[in-house]
Order: sequence, then structure tokens, then C-alpha cells
Amino acid sequence: MGMRFLKWIAVTLLLVLPFHAASIDKKIRSSKQKLASTKSSYAKMDRKLAKIARQIEANQKKLKQLDLIITLSDKEIAVNSILLSEGEKRLLEIENNSTVLNRKKAEQERQLIDLLANRYILEEIKKERGIQSPDDVVESELLTALIKSDNERLKSMQKAYLETLKVSEALSKEAKRIRNMIERLKKKKERAAREKERRKKLMASLEKEKKEYQRRLEKLQKEESDLRRTLAALNILKKRAIEKEKKRRLDNTTHAIASGDRLHVRTIGSSYQKHAIGRYRGRKTFSPVGKAKVVKKFGPYTDPIYKIKIFNESITLQPYQKHAKVKNVLNGRVVFAKETPMLGNVVIIEHRNSLHTIYAKMDKIAPTIREGKKIKRGYVIGRVENELMFEVTQKNRHINPLELIRLR
Repeated sequence: MGMRFLKWIAVTLLLVLPFHAASIDKKIRSSKQKLASTKSSYAKMDRKLAKIARQIEANQKKLKQLDLIITLSDKEIAVNSILLSEGEKRLLEIENNSTVLNRKKAEQERQLIDLLANRYILEEIKKERGIQSPDDVVESELLTALIKSDNERLKSMQKAYLETLKVSEALSKEAKRIRNMIERLKKKKERAAREKERRKKLMASLEKEKKEYQRRLEKLQKEESDLRRTLAALNILKKRAIEKEKKRRLDNTTHAIASGDRLHVRTIGSSYQKHAIGRYRGRKTFSPVGKAKVVKKFGPYTDPIYKIKIFNESITLQPYQKHAKVKNVLNGRVVFAKETPMLGNVVIIEHRNSLHTIYAKMDKIAPTIREGKKIKRGYVIGRVENELMFEVTQKNRHINPLELIRLR
């Protein structure tokens, strides 16, 4: 019977384990995909926005952990409050009993000392007197009887004294145990109070970060709206589509910020975004700022805090060289060169086949650049201190600038 049972278990495990392993592999793949998706989303975000988002997510995780700790602590304190109350009552009782015992012990010690002293005196008298007459015999017998009586009383008192000591020691140990328990419970209450204070500070920090995040998100939306208005005014993008998209995006962002973490938008739901992306099929050209890294990518991503879909129509380049020159990447004509409220200095250049390149957030526009001027590929149009916003459009469509330029 035992062998058949073991064989049945072995067969069951052989059948179940492959499915279990497959399930684990599936979970691992899902986790890897989710992680890759998250990294991709962060890579496409504005760098400062991504940093704040990561901090918010980290603090939200800490907040969940703190909430769990506080919940468990509150439950434990609720249960332990009875123990604490009973412990404190018992401790008071022990202290009262100990006071009585200490008095009793002191009295017993005094009686023992008196008895020992009395016995010693009797024995010394007996030794000194000796037996010299019949009266001495009677007196000696009487002293012997007294000494024997004292010895019996001494044994009885010693036993009682030892019992008192034993009870006193037991009460002392119990008191120590109860004091330790009370100390532990009080420390737990203090720790719970500290955790609640930490939670309060974390909530304040989280609120501050969210406000900063909202401010930054709104700023980015305004920057993109400002650029789209400029492009629409130049008839580079259709004005009606721009206005429709601007309204939809602002509504989405406002609704997301107003709803906070409760919002979970998963779809883009805009024909403008679905059909606004084009492909560049010509030869690649150089980067407008030379060697640089992309700190904000082109394309759609889901905002990790408000779960709204956001579309980056440009890329942001951070040149390795400080105060880098910004160069025109293709032959063309300057159609816009001004400082704008949201995007700083902006230059837009028109090229062949209705292709336009947009250079925004420049610190300076070159003094030789003016609207209507034809410029060659490589012409310096300005300088940028930290980051350049670079966008490419063609026939009312947005193109991933990385299809046009090489960074290395």
C-alpha cells in the first residue's frame, strides 16, 4: 500500500511539474515584458518628469508598506492593550505583596537574630556553670530544655523565612517579566506612533511631488500646444486638426490631474494621433548638436502616474559639449526665427518635399538668421546650453527625428 502511494505521488509530480514550470516561465516573461515596457516609457518621458515619477512611485510603495505596518501595529496594540492593562494591575498587586513580604522578612530576620543570640547566651551559661551540686543538675537540664526548644523554633523560623524568600523571589521574577512585557508593549506603541509620523511626512512629501509633477506635465503640454499653434499658423500642419487635438489633449490632461490616481485611461482614441505619423525615406544626416544623447524619445507612452496616453512629437537632445552650436541639418529656407513664451528661441526651416525641421529651446539664435533666408546644410543657426528640442514634420505628419539624423 505504501509503495503504491509513493508511486502515485511521483507520477502526479511528473505530470504537474511541467505545467507549474511553464506557468513560472510565463510569469517571468510577463514580468520581463512589463519591466521593458516601463523602461521604454521612462526613456520617452521628459527627464525631470521621469525623475519625479520614479520618486512618486517609490514613495507610493513606501506608503503601502507603512500602511501595512501601521495596520498590523494598531491590531497588535488593540490586542496587547488588554495585556498591558492586566500586566500593570498585576504589577501593582505584586508590588503591594512584596511590600508586605519585605516587612514580614525583616521581622523574621529580627526574630532569627534574637533567637540565635538567646541560644548562644544559654549555651555559654551552661558551659560556665558546669555541674557542682544537685541544683546545678536541675539548672543544666532546664538550660538544655530551653536550648532544645530554641533549636526547634529556630528550624521552624528558618523554614518560614526560606518560604518567604522563595515567594519573594518568585514575585520578583514575575514582576521583572511583567515589566519587560510592559516595556516591549510601550516600545511597540512608540514605534507605531513614529511610523504614523513618518507616514504623515511621506504624505506631505508625496503631495508636494505630485504638485510638481502636475506643474511639469502641464508645462510640457503647453510647450507642445505652443509649438503646434506656431506650426499651424505657418500652415505646416492643418489648423483644424491642431485645434481639435489641442482641445482633446488639454481635456485629457486636465481630467487626469483632477481625477488623480483614480484615473486609468488605456487608449489614445484620436484619429489625429493614429494618422499623424509619417516615415522619412531619404538619406540620413548629422545631429543638429553633434554628439548627443536622447533624453526624451519620440512616440506614444503611458504616463506612469495618471495612466493617460501621451504622444511625444519631438525628441530632446542633450549635447555632450556645453554651449553647443546648433546646425541646420539639410539645405532649406528659414520660415520662423523668434523667441516664444513657452519654448524659448525657436527656428523652423523648410526643406524639399514639404519637410520641416524645428529647433526649439535654444539659448541663442544666430544674428545672421532671419525669416526668408536660404541656408545650407551645416549652417549655424544658434547655440544651446543644455538641451535642444528637435522636431520633424512632412505634409501634416510627424516624423521620428531619429529616422532623419545620426547621433554618432
